[in-house]
This record gives sequence, C-alpha cells and structure tokens, in this order.
Amino acid sequence: MLEIMRENASGWVVKVIFAILIVVFVFAFGMSGMDTGNDPVLATVNDQIITRAEFEDAFQRAAEGMRKSNPSVTSAQLQTPQFKQMVLGELINSRLLLDEASRLGISASKKEVFAAITRQSIFWNQQGQFDRNIYQMALRSIRMTPPQFEANFRNEYISDKVKNMVRQTGVVTPEQARQIYDWVGEQITIDYIQKTPADFMKRVNVTEDEVEKFYTANEEKFMVPEQVRLRYLSFTPSDLAAYQTVSDEEIKAYYDANADSMIQKEQVKARHILILSKEDDPENVQKEARNKINRIYKKAKAGSDFGKLAQKYSEGPSAPRGGELGWFGRGDMVPEFETAAFTTPKGSFSQPIRTQFGWHIILVEDHKKAETKTLEQVKDEISNTLAEEKASEKVTDMLDQSMDRLVSGMKLEDVADELGMLAVTSRPIPEKFLPQAFGMTPEAAKVVMSIPVGEAHQTPLAIDGGYMLVEKAEDIPAAPMELEQVKPVIINNIKKDKATELAQKAAEDILAELAASPEAARKYKGQIKTTTPFDRKGTVAELGQNENMATAAFAARDNAWLDQPYVMPSGIIVARVAKRIPAPEAAWEAQKDAWMQQASQNYENEVLNAFMTGLREKAQIEIARPDLLN
Repeated sequence: MLEIMRENASGWVVKVIFAILIVVFVFAFGMSGMDTGNDPVLATVNDQIITRAEFEDAFQRAAEGMRKSNPSVTSAQLQTPQFKQMVLGELINSRLLLDEASRLGISASKKEVFAAITRQSIFWNQQGQFDRNIYQMALRSIRMTPPQFEANFRNEYISDKVKNMVRQTGVVTPEQARQIYDWVGEQITIDYIQKTPADFMKRVNVTEDEVEKFYTANEEKFMVPEQVRLRYLSFTPSDLAAYQTVSDEEIKAYYDANADSMIQKEQVKARHILILSKEDDPENVQKEARNKINRIYKKAKAGSDFGKLAQKYSEGPSAPRGGELGWFGRGDMVPEFETAAFTTPKGSFSQPIRTQFGWHIILVEDHKKAETKTLEQVKDEISNTLAEEKASEKVTDMLDQSMDRLVSGMKLEDVADELGMLAVTSRPIPEKFLPQAFGMTPEAAKVVMSIPVGEAHQTPLAIDGGYMLVEKAEDIPAAPMELEQVKPVIINNIKKDKATELAQKAAEDILAELAASPEAARKYKGQIKTTTPFDRKGTVAELGQNENMATAAFAARDNAWLDQPYVMPSGIIVARVAKRIPAPEAAWEAQKDAWMQQASQNYENEVLNAFMTGLREKAQIEIARPDLLN
C-alpha cells in the first residue's frame, strides 16, 4: 500500500488513505460489538470472515473521518471503487496483523489499553487531563459505545505493537543515508545538439487531400458540443445595483466616513530579468550565475531592449512576458528586491541584485507616490458600492415578487417588464461552461440543460452572489465546425507533425554520425550547447523537463552520447554528459541528522510494506462479493 501511496501521492485517494490511518476513532479492527452472525460474507482472511455489515460500518466511519479532515471531498469520490478497496484493504490488514500478534504471543491488558486511550489528546480537557465526559461525547458523535471503541482500540494497539516490532528491524547506517544524499543531491550538465520543428516548418507543404483526410479522421476534435441559449433574470446585489439611486450627498458621506481607505499606497510598475542561483549551489555554479547576469547588465546598459533581453535570458516565470511584473506595493516582494525597485528612478534599471531566488536586474517603468484619492477619482466606485448595498437588501423581495408572477404562468420577459427589470438573453453556451459563466454548480448546469425549450425552471437557481430565474430560449445540437473554419488549424497541425518528423530524423542522423566516429563532434562544434546544472527530476532550464532523459543521462558514461534522441519541450536533442557535480559536502554536514531521520523512516516503511506483502502472500484471501466494491 505504501507503494500505491508513493505512486499516487498527488491524488485525493492518498489523502483519504492517510485520513483513515490517522483518525483516532478506529473502524477496521474487529468491530467486536457488532452482531454479524447472519450477515452476508464480503471476504475471508484465512479462517476469519469480514461481513458486509462490518465493511459498511467501516466504510461509513472512514467517509465521516475523511469529510472531517478534508471537507472538500465529494460524495462521488467517496463512492469510488478505489476508496472502497482501500477500506477493505485496511480490514484485511487488521486481520493479518492480529493473526500474527497471536502467533507471536503479543497482547495487551485492559489496563494497558485504557492507559493508552487516556494519552489521546482529543480526550483531554483544557488542563491537559483525560476527561471521561469528553471521551463519552466523542464516542457518541461517531455512534460507538465505550466497550465497542475499547475493543477496537485494543486491536489497533496490538497491531501497532507488531508494526513497531517490524519497523525496529529497519536500521539505516550513516553510510546508507550518505549514499541517498549523494544520489539525490548530485547534479549534471549536458552538451546537446537541438533540432526543433520550427527549423523545418518552411520545408513542409500540405495538400488539400491531406487537410480533408485529417478533418475526416479527427472530426470529433472539431465538434461544437450541445449548447443552450438562455433567457434569465439575475438577483444579485451587483445585477440589481443598476436599478438603485445613489445621491451625491450619500457619496460624500461615505467618502468622509471611509477616509482611511481612500489612501493610495506607494506602488511601482516594473520588469525584471532573473538568473536562478541558490545560496547552497556550488561556488562554480554561483560564479557562472554572477557572470551571466553581469553580461546581461552590460547588454542593457549598451541600449538593448530590456523586454527582449528578459524574453531571451530570464529564467523566471515572467520571461515570456518580457519580465513584466505589473504594479506592486511595499511588502509584496522580498526585502532586497523591494529596496532596489523603490529606490531605482522611473525609466531606469537597477544594478544586479541578489535575493534568495538568484540575481535580478529591475527596470522601473512607473512609480506612484502614496496619495489620498480625491472624491472625484472614487465617485463612481463609491456609487457602485452604495448601490450594491441597497440592492442586497432587496434581493429577496424582488425574487419573491418575480417567483409569484412566474408561478402564475407569466413569461420571464413579461415578469421583467412588470418589475422594471431587464431579461437578458445569453449567447450559446455549452454545459461545461455554464458554471463558469454564471457561478452555478455542475448539478445546476445539468438542470438547465434539461429544461424544455420555451419553458422556465420553476425554482430559483443559486449562482455566485445570489439567484437567477432561467427560461430556455433555444437548444443548439452538437455539430462539427465547417472545414473552412478549422482549415488553418489543421494545416498548422499537419505542418507541425511533418516538421517534428524531420527534426526527429535529423537528430537520429546526427546521433548516428556521432556514434560512428568521435571526430564527428568537430563537425557540429558550432551547434553544441551546454546546459546549466540539473538534478534527477530532469527539469533543465534551457530545455524543459524530461525525466526519461535525466534517468538516461545520470546512468550514462561521461562524454558518451546518449543512445537515442530525446523529445524536450523546446525541441529534440542529442545529448551527452558534460560534467557531474557531487552533492555539496558542507550541506551534508549541516543536514546529516535530517537525512538520517528521513532515510530511517523510509526504510522502516519499506520493511513494514515488505512484511505486509509477505503476510498477504501467505494468507488465503477471498473476496466473496466483489460487486460490493464497485
């Protein structure tokens, strides 16, 4: 199961697993207080049975625990086969662990079990002492009696004894921890020759026949989904604000009462160029980062366009936008960056500065001093605020009046006319965009799609900030887009495919030359570039990420070309290891204890995982009712 957790560490199911494991109100250890004599058998573990009632009770407790620890989890997620299988897996594990405890003579007395229960902080009062009233209230909240809970807790306690006994065999030496540290912390640089599809786009042509064949073969990609056109009335403060009257006197009174909020804080609008450099990088890596930012600084001083320099050289996320950061105030950036940005004159750029992220050059495009906004500047904003406040008091009344008329048989446009409102007719919208367009739930969107044309839904639908009444104006069936509409897209796709094939072939041909003769590298000397250092995750600043490439590169011999080209986000590369950079010695000395602790935890979990796998392999486990897990 630990392997499953590691492989799916980002999924909600793993969060569920951990919620199950950490919830003190255990559910999976015997359910000794339940009368399950006549209940259908769900599974058998050796000579022990797991009944449907026991599973369902465990499932409900797991679901309740998950909802408490993760309120965003949906009912649909809790009904998936994955979740049900995890619950059953815990029940099976409990049987196996208790069997093994019995075989090893491991037990727990009532006194020992109750002492362990009193150590659970959720049963403590404000003085940090076990409180029987809190204990009983907590059990009632999960529908358990003290005998049931204590019997289950005893089983859990015994199982934990077995687990801890197994974990203690997982001892990690400092040498093993150092090997892990060295493996994780090692970095490499690669030499590479890159061929991109863009290099070959002008060499490819697309025929009309190819376009038609692509369109026919991929028609589903060009389908416009079923859409609806709606007529609706919105009942939100922002929508009803348009029907409210706000006087100049009210605006002036609001301005005077909220003078503090009318102060515009000092702000800077800036761009920057970032060269990444961590403080624990090797000295040679830090030196190269300093040299690189200094070279860029010289180009900027010589008059090169700052935005284009940022696009070409910056290693930050704003690089595609020419380093644009927009407006920001004091406290929005790290201190070193803030100081430079707010002291650099408008229209100028700073000298290279160092922050925790690396080296920056900052171009200040504009600078607003702190000032108090005038009444004229904020008049419209205040008017809107006051109008929405007035409207919020009338939402319920206006909705009730509209509902009365709608239920009496009036059309939505007539309701709007009578109440002095405006019924809006939407553009065509597919179901999946209804929640985004109106702030409704996906379930409400399905309701909207099911309304017959020309009819209104007889109850209000909740949307962001209020409610709406909906009448379906038109159903628009799903249909493919016309070929002429998508032809430019198709031509571009075919060109990219053909250009990618040519780039791949060119890379393969270069690799074949390099493999046949070391002297061939001289021929491509002008095309060979070298990356900055990267680790085994395979994120290369110049090329993007490819873990397979990184795995092959770290396993390769130095200066040996990798045995195949690799597709990177930036293009297709032929590569060889240029340099290996060991994990820094100084960091090991500083982090040794943490690495020992982490390595020990990992190894203990591996040992326990192997132990549980062994128990499962030796056990006779049969699932009698797999249909209950679907």
